[in-house]
This record gives sequence, C-alpha cells and structure tokens, in this order.
Amino acid sequence: MGNTDQIFARIKAAKLGIGIFFIGIVAVSVYLFGGYLSRQQSALSLERESLTFTGTIEARTAKASFKVPGRIGNLLVDEGAKVEEGQLLANLESRELEAKLTQAQGAWTAAQAQVEQARESVALTTQQVESSIEQVRAKVEQAEVGVNDARLTLERTTALYASGVGSQKNLDDAQNAYLLAEKILQEAQAGLAQAESARMKVRVAQAQYEMALGQCQQAEGADLEAKACLENTKLICPLSGYVTAKYLENGEMVNAGTPVFEITDLQNTYVKIFVSEEKIGRISLNQAAEVTLDA
Repeated sequence: MGNTDQIFARIKAAKLGIGIFFIGIVAVSVYLFGGYLSRQQSALSLERESLTFTGTIEARTAKASFKVPGRIGNLLVDEGAKVEEGQLLANLESRELEAKLTQAQGAWTAAQAQVEQARESVALTTQQVESSIEQVRAKVEQAEVGVNDARLTLERTTALYASGVGSQKNLDDAQNAYLLAEKILQEAQAGLAQAESARMKVRVAQAQYEMALGQCQQAEGADLEAKACLENTKLICPLSGYVTAKYLENGEMVNAGTPVFEITDLQNTYVKIFVSEEKIGRISLNQAAEVTLDA
C-alpha cells in the first residue's frame, strides 16, 4: 500500500506540472499575439497617416457672357475684383436698340388707339343698325295693321255694293285704299330688309376691330422683344465671387455666348485628389488630412 500511494502522488504531481506548463505557454502566446496585433495596428495607423496624394484645388466657376452680339460699351469691373450675384458687370452699346424700342413703343401706342377706335365703332354701328331695324320693324307692323284694316273695309264695301246699297265710288275708294296699304307694307318690308342688311356693317366693323387687335398684339410683341434685346445688352454677374479672368476690352465686338469674364467662388473651395485602387480602402470617412500648397 505504501508504494502504491507514492506512485499515485508522483503521477498527480506530474499532471499538475504539465498543466502549469501549458498554461504558461498559452499565456506567453496570448501576450505575443497581442503585441503583434498592437504593432500591426500601429503600423497601419502610421501608414494611413503617411498617405500622400496629389490633387487640385477646385472652386465653382461661371463664364459671364452676353445673350446678344454687339460692341462692348463699358466694362465696369476688372480682374481680381470682388463681385456679387446680380451685379452689373458690363454694357453693350445700345443706341440703335434704344431707337428700336422707342419706335416699337410708338407703334404699340398707335395700335392700342386703333383698337379702341375700332371697338367704339363696333359699339356705335351696332347701336345705330339695331335702332334703325327697330324703327323700320315698327313701320312694318303698322303697315300690316293698315293692310288688314283696308282689307276689311274693302270686303264690307264690296258686299254693300253687291247688295245694291253701296256706290261705285265707295267701292273704288276702298280698292284704292287697300292697294295703297299694300304698297306701304311692301315699302316698309323692303326698308326692313335694307335695315337688316345693314348688319353687314357691324360684321365689317367687327372684322376691322379684330384686325386692329391682331396688329396691336404684334406691336406689343415687337415692344417686348425690343425691351428684351435692350435688357440683354446688360451683363449680369451669375454668382458671387471674384473676377479671375477678363477676356475682352472696351470697344471690342463680341458674339452672343462669348465669355467676357470668368467668375470664381473662392469662399467655397475644395481639394480634388486622385487615389489609386490599392489605396482607396485605406481612406475612411471624416479622416483628417493636411493640405500643402506649392510655393
């Protein structure tokens, strides 16, 4: 029994020693691996911090140009000047356009007067024609009553004459009165037809009014076009910033759309860099960067 207990004690001690040995190995491995990761992260961080790229400073720019061709009359700003959006930068010579505008305005005013005159003519002609028709129609109605009365008188007179009571003179007078009444009615009806045909004057006046209205609209269009052309002789600044280029001088001819100034917004600049595919993954959002300008 004594020997057996000693053997078991030695085995137990050996197992304990092996366990402690393995725990030590694991601890050392963890320590070494942790150090390796720390060094890798430090190296990667250092590598990220040391990334270097070339690029360009970019800014929003706009070319200021006239919408119409002409000769530059006055450049109001120079290169390097600070300008604001909506500011007047230059003018084209505009004497001819001003003369055309004056002419167009005069033509439009005259056309408006013609329209008003034609409108009044339509109203007056309509009133006169309709009034005349009403008067003649009243005469026709009166003549129709006269014919009806004359017919009744003739019928009574004819009956009396046939019965031997009436005289030939009364019969002749009744016949003449009836014929006269019919003649008056025919004349009244002819007058009514003539009065109604006068409505053609209203249609003519209406056509003249519509023609004057069309001419007035054309004159108004010419006036608006002349105003727009004159307004386009002004060069307005498209954005706030600085004049970074001036391409033309006073007195030079310029075509529509040809740049006169370059305007750059230097208050909101940014840097555009070019990154290769193998380095793009080493850049993260909101990562700090240092920008160095060439001397």
